[in-house]
Amino acid sequence: MVKRIYKVEGMHCKSCEILIEDSLESMVGVKKAEVNLTENILEIDSKEKISVQKLNNMFKKNGYSFSEIGNKPTPPSLEKGGLWWLPAVMIILVFLLLNRFGLASFLNVNDQSSLLTFFVFGIIAGFSTCGALLSGIIISYPKRTLEILLGRMVSYTILGVILGMVGQTISMAGLANLLIVIVSAVMIIVALQMLQVKWAKKIKINLPKSVGKKITSKKLPMMIGFLTILLPCGFTLLTESVAMLSGSWMSGMLIMLAFVLGTSIPLFLIGLSSEKLFKNQKIMGLLILFFVVYTLNFQFGILKPTLPSLEKGGLKTENQEPAQIIKANYTRFLGLSPYTLTVKKGQRVRIEIDVKENEYGCMSTILLPGLFERPQTLVAGQTLVMEFTPEKIGTYKFTCAMGVPHKGEVRVIE
Repeated sequence: MVKRIYKVEGMHCKSCEILIEDSLESMVGVKKAEVNLTENILEIDSKEKISVQKLNNMFKKNGYSFSEIGNKPTPPSLEKGGLWWLPAVMIILVFLLLNRFGLASFLNVNDQSSLLTFFVFGIIAGFSTCGALLSGIIISYPKRTLEILLGRMVSYTILGVILGMVGQTISMAGLANLLIVIVSAVMIIVALQMLQVKWAKKIKINLPKSVGKKITSKKLPMMIGFLTILLPCGFTLLTESVAMLSGSWMSGMLIMLAFVLGTSIPLFLIGLSSEKLFKNQKIMGLLILFFVVYTLNFQFGILKPTLPSLEKGGLKTENQEPAQIIKANYTRFLGLSPYTLTVKKGQRVRIEIDVKENEYGCMSTILLPGLFERPQTLVAGQTLVMEFTPEKIGTYKFTCAMGVPHKGEVRVIE
């Protein structure tokens, strides 16, 4: 038997370790292959020496590179160097642009909407907050996207049946927030490992190897997909509410199934792009890091904008003094008090909202579509200010940034 030790570059998680070991141990003449993910070391016991060139050819498509100990390898995905980050930045800019358009406002879903409406609504969700919540998970399991999506379809369909039968709200906000924090912490470590941060690569987040091989090869991605039901975005919560209002297990099931099928299209494209277009592990690491920060900011408002907004209702000048000041309170379960705020057309208005309780998840933001469209974060102890001049008579509902209604409205009269 010949024992050889190789240096490996391009690994980032337990799945990489298992992939290399399983591939090599399936070769004739190889008795044992063992990877040390922390040290980036591969040890092979075989009848004949396996050349570095053969290893690099075998795993080139996976982004791994090998060298004899003492020689510094050049990972195939990093050979050109320089602008490796450019594809990731382009994807991030497109993602932010799509969200900037506020795509949720183009669809008004209710229990009378067609299944096609919920399907399109799901597509929009997949390109926005559902994509933000799940992209890090999707691209961490290359070639397993369909399994994750299948797990999602099963769990969403089951939940649709339950919502339709029970006909009452199922509260998962606290559990969802806890899971988001846990998943985000794991994803940050994975992203830093992919970005080749040394201290992060020393952190092991895995099961025993004997158990890990079975789960990674067969069950884990589908189970993760199943559990994504516990990470709802604003679109998901709104669809769940409609499924509940349908009052029928069949209607609830079909509504949730149409929605999750819609979200599957963008999520599949995310998985396909990571598998086919981006072999560079640093690109994927940068994308994961962005999606994690975006998700945490969206859920908990950890990043505050410092520049003045030029959106409608968001720009304030010294010469604009509000002619009408309206004060209101906000609590988590009652919403705004008073519920209806009456203002006059053409008269400048300043609404001051005294936030009494923290709001969480997607509902942690508030805006007034058609009058004041700059989202603000609902944090206890703060007073939110909305200034605008209404130009049309009508009733305007307060919503979160994703279009889910808050309890409260502004009525514009002559």
